Amino acid sequence: MNRDFLLAIALSFLVLLASRYFLEPHLQPEPSGPTTDADVEPASPVPEPEPAPAAALPRMPRERSEPGLSGTRKAVKEQVYSVETDLYKLSISNRGAVVKEWVLKRYLDANGDPLNLIDTADSPRAVFPMALMVDNAPQVSALLPTALFSSQSPKTVDLSRGGATTGRLRFQYAEGGVEVVKTLAFRSGSYEVEVNCDVSIDGRPVDYVLLWQGGFGDATLENTWAKRQLFFRGQEAIERLDAGDLESKQEMEGRFRFLGVEDHYFAAVFLPVVPSGLHRIQLALDTGPSAEDAEAASLRAGVFSTASGGRFKLFVGPKDTEVLPEELRELIDYGWFAFLCKPLFVGLMWIYGAVGNYGVSIVLLTIVINAALFPLRYKSVTASQKMQKVQPKIKAIQEKYKKLKPTDPKRQQMNSEVMALYKEHGVNPLGGCLPLLLQMPFLFAFYNLLNVAIELRQAPFFAWIQDLSAPDPTYILPVLMVGSMMLTQKLTPMPSADPLQAKMMLFMPLIFGFMMATQSSGLVLYWFTSNIVNIFQQLGMNRFGPGAAAKQEAGSGGGGKNAGKGDQAKPETKAVARRSKRRKARSAR
Repeated sequence: MNRDFLLAIALSFLVLLASRYFLEPHLQPEPSGPTTDADVEPASPVPEPEPAPAAALPRMPRERSEPGLSGTRKAVKEQVYSVETDLYKLSISNRGAVVKEWVLKRYLDANGDPLNLIDTADSPRAVFPMALMVDNAPQVSALLPTALFSSQSPKTVDLSRGGATTGRLRFQYAEGGVEVVKTLAFRSGSYEVEVNCDVSIDGRPVDYVLLWQGGFGDATLENTWAKRQLFFRGQEAIERLDAGDLESKQEMEGRFRFLGVEDHYFAAVFLPVVPSGLHRIQLALDTGPSAEDAEAASLRAGVFSTASGGRFKLFVGPKDTEVLPEELRELIDYGWFAFLCKPLFVGLMWIYGAVGNYGVSIVLLTIVINAALFPLRYKSVTASQKMQKVQPKIKAIQEKYKKLKPTDPKRQQMNSEVMALYKEHGVNPLGGCLPLLLQMPFLFAFYNLLNVAIELRQAPFFAWIQDLSAPDPTYILPVLMVGSMMLTQKLTPMPSADPLQAKMMLFMPLIFGFMMATQSSGLVLYWFTSNIVNIFQQLGMNRFGPGAAAKQEAGSGGGGKNAGKGDQAKPETKAVARRSKRRKARSAR
């Protein structure tokens, strides 16, 4: 029985081989003949579904090629399809079904042209967003970027004229057992695009990765601090990676809320449609085939179709609180002082609504902030004046013990005498620093706000400052800032009489000047305005504050010349003059 069983298996195997040899040629589909349509060679006409009239993106179930479309389905030449809404314009090539231009209509580049976020010059190769790569199928991955997809969609989808509010483009490719369907859905009034893809090999669905590759952002921006980064959001917080943090390619699995690429003011973000999120992501650094192409490397972000149903949302637009989806608001990185940045931003926008100029708004908001922080500054200056008053006595104590070694136990006695002196005169050695430390969060918060606010991008102030987000091309504003810092130092009492410390403080304005020369004009304007306000506050305190009476008493009792080198003696009051005459008369007698 075992022999008969083995013989039956062998005969069955021979029958299968013979049937495939003799019958397979007759089962091959007839090759497609010439067609009058110059664009496509469809196996059978497939009507394009009408776009839904609703305002939301049309729901797109996972689409697959029909069972009868197992033959070839591709275009014979490259065609470009255009999509225009009230917010953006896209140019989509059927070669790879990729986006070659993503132009934001409401934003301009440095040349005054509508901003194209796809920076082809930054890419080492002709790679574009929305390309597909098949996991564990390198031959198919190499084929798809150059494959000519067919489409029966109109070549122009115009949602900018107030008619239709939604539209879609559908691309298909089928050849050699590889079948791909890609559908893009758009709606007016939104920067989001929904992407629905399906990839099959020999009738079996396979996992793929949808990529944003090539350059991204404003290629005309010259600011070195506006670097491009990849980012993703896990279950805790956003993580950002620049080119130096990336290997050639790395993949991660887990539950991710979104993934994307960004520059200073704009972002391209993949978001899941299904509630479970993104389960697998890819981060990469694309370089050319030679070592010389390393400098032209571009960032690449990809999402896998695993557990996503082949559907994604893609947000491509500005990092603006008014247009970002709720889940992407945290892309605006205010830093550690976000709790202060948000109310400051509300105040800036409220003032702008009244004056209509962001430069004037920065000036007015800076004045308000400095007025609110004046009590802290007043306490700081008062403490510095007290410290300056006891400084000669502290120096005398230090001279008394200067010959002792640092390890000498008597050094403790010197510290005790200094603390007793502080207590006698009511001086807190940290009194001048603590109020300033309390001001620092507000200063950093406003600094961060002006650094990330897209509202300042290409916002004019006056005269030569026509872009508050760009550095001052004439360097006039940084020079004024340095001068105002020097004047502020001259007017502010120094708690220490150490000449070395005084020289170091003189260099601080120059250091800050070099640092701020490459920063945005809005930041420099804020710093310059803050210095001007501080100068007026310091002049008022010098004349009417607690140090004014002490200065007057010191000037009246010093007689003759002041201690400062080059300073002229103050005129004596009438009372002092009379006392001086009486002393001279008694001496003569």
